[in-house]
Amino acid sequence: MKVLFQDFFSHKAMFYDLFDQAAKNVAEMATLLVSVVNTERADERELIFKHIDKMENTGDDITHKIYLWLDKIVFTPFNRNDIHALASTLDDVADTIQEASGRMYLYNVVEFVPPIKEISAIILQASREIEKAINLLRLPKNANLVIELCRQIKSYERQADQVYYHAVAELFSDEKDPIRLLKYREILFSLETAVNKCKNTTDVLNTVLINR
Repeated sequence: MKVLFQDFFSHKAMFYDLFDQAAKNVAEMATLLVSVVNTERADERELIFKHIDKMENTGDDITHKIYLWLDKIVFTPFNRNDIHALASTLDDVADTIQEASGRMYLYNVVEFVPPIKEISAIILQASREIEKAINLLRLPKNANLVIELCRQIKSYERQADQVYYHAVAELFSDEKDPIRLLKYREILFSLETAVNKCKNTTDVLNTVLINR
């Protein structure tokens, strides 16, 4: 019986540690994204793009570990479906940040318009709040703090929507170069999608709190 309790608590800590790693990885990717849109030197941007790609792979590895342990462990710290969903949504955030970064690199963008910088900053803010919420998740007494962070992330999503729709409207109104228009629209869409994925993470976190 003592061994069973020891295994339960060690496995519980392991899942929370992996989620902490995944959330930290997302926040660091968002930090690099903000750096890349505010960096003028092309050589520095290329290094940052490569680093973001590497960190997305790191996120995939963490997600894979969570899925593997989910298949092996009998007693999990919270609902198994919720563990899977939370790992998946964190991975989605990392994927969309990498997608936005990849489009910037692929399209060889050298001038980042203000809305791109603004939504990138919102992604960073939301990612940092996600990291805080994930760190608090392991203690039930922190539930109200997690809920408040989720509310803040949802407000960031609304801000990003406003920036995105105004930016796209201005592009179609003012941009005369169709290629440039398409490049910026696709990048803005990827960035806005990343914020939406951050919001999806809050939906899963709220479900985790309800199902505990």
